[in-house]
Order: sequence, then C-alpha cells, then structure tokens
Amino acid sequence: MSELGTRLKEARIAKGYSLEDLQDLTKIQKRYLAGIEDGNHSMMPGAFYIRAFIRQYAAAVGLNGEELLEQHKLEMPADQPAAQPQMPNTFSSRSRSVTRTAPNEAYAEFIPKVLVALFIVLILAVAWYFYSASTNRDSTGTPVEEDNGVPYETPAPAVPEETEEPIEEEPADEPAAEPEEPEAVLTVEGTQGETTTYSWQGPAERELEITASGPSWIAATDENQQELTSEARVMQAEETEKIDLSEVESVRLRIGDYSNITLTLNGEPIEYSQNIQPQNIVIQFMNAE
Repeated sequence: MSELGTRLKEARIAKGYSLEDLQDLTKIQKRYLAGIEDGNHSMMPGAFYIRAFIRQYAAAVGLNGEELLEQHKLEMPADQPAAQPQMPNTFSSRSRSVTRTAPNEAYAEFIPKVLVALFIVLILAVAWYFYSASTNRDSTGTPVEEDNGVPYETPAPAVPEETEEPIEEEPADEPAAEPEEPEAVLTVEGTQGETTTYSWQGPAERELEITASGPSWIAATDENQQELTSEARVMQAEETEKIDLSEVESVRLRIGDYSNITLTLNGEPIEYSQNIQPQNIVIQFMNAE
C-alpha cells in the first residue's frame, strides 16, 4: 500500500465512510477506489484518470487533492504522450478512368430533342391562338355562323309568368292577457319596545284575518285611530274576524296573548318577531306597481 493510499484510507475511515459510501459520493467505481488505496494504478484507464480520481477521493474525505498530488508526485505514473498515428510508407493512388463523349456525338444526340421540343411548343402556341380568338369573338356578342351560313342568334331570356300571390289573412285579434296580480311582500322594518313595524307591498285589495285559539285581547285601528274591528275585546277560542284593509294606509293591532292569535294577510301568515305580551303589530301598506 502506498503512502498516498494510506492517507486517503485513514481519512475515509475517520469520516466513517465505507467504499460503497464513497462510490455513491464520488460516482467512481469501487474497484478504482480500492486500487487508489492499495497504490495499484495499473488497473486505471490512464494517468489523467488516476489524478482526477485522487482529487475526487480527497475532496470527498476533506483533503486537498492538489497538495496530495504534489507531495506524492513520485508515486504518480508519468504521463504517456499520445500515440502518433503511423503513416504508411507507401501511398497508393487510385486511378479513375473517365469516359468522355466526343463533342460531335453529344451534339448529334441533343439536336433532335431540341427540335421535337420546339415543334411541340409551336403546336401549343397555334392551338392557344385559335382558342383565344374564338373566346374573344364569343365574349363580344358577335353571332357565330353555323355551317349552313345562317347566323346564330342568342335567344332572349324567358320572362317568368306572373303568379298571383296568395292574400295573407290577418290573424284575429287575440284577447288581451289579464294583468298578473302583483306579488305581495311583507318585510319587518324594525322593533321598538312592544311595537313591531312591518311594511306590506302588494295588491291594493287587502284582507286581514284574525283567528283565536284561546282567550286574548285584540284591538285594531287605522292611521286615524279609527276602530277597524267590530269592537276591542277579548276573543275566545275558535273565534275569527276578517277586516278589509283596502282603503287604509296602515293598521295597528294590540294583542294581549300573541300565542293564541293567528294573523293572516291575503292568506299569508304574519310571523311574530317578538315573543312578548302584550305587543303591538303595525303594518304600513304600499301598493305594488
């Protein structure tokens, strides 16, 4: 084992690397790494690769490869000059026989082909001339004489016969569709104390139905404090009263026990937003357009 190989091996062992680990780090085959440690350089591809492998080995184990090579340069094999390609003693030349055709024979073969080509071009030119002349004559509208000497006249275009257009019957007036009833919308505007205010946007014809499932005080007045119910009173179970609100701008209901009173406006139930008793329900009406 060489001194250089010993130093590299000791540094590898100090790092805790095996030859397999070093092979993964340097991408150098394991047998070349073992050859570097043993000082067996004969198995290497050449002096250039030996130095390159030693540099990579040294860098992987934390040593300076250039310094190692300088310190142990006597252990390195001498660089062998590249082999010069051997030049042949004698040069062999190949002779190429070239067969040339005599100029007279070439002209003799070429002239007939040119004459045939010129003859074909001449025929095509004559044909094109007559075709162009006949086309120009037809386009100017000059009548073309037939074989019997009678000029041919272009027939006048046929006039299509007038046909009577069918009289379209006007569709009968369809009955005007009845305007759809505007959709009713009930919105909670806010609460203040015992009073909850709603806004109603819907048809102008409005009917409020009050149904009692148990005893409860009930009173209804309009915006002018006029009574709308038959009288302010305690309604009993299964008692119902309907109030026409088409002519009023708002209604105010005073309810003693809300849990026993059900309110419906145009068939739509009015939900209580407060669970207190007694309480007031105010509904302001806006007619939908």
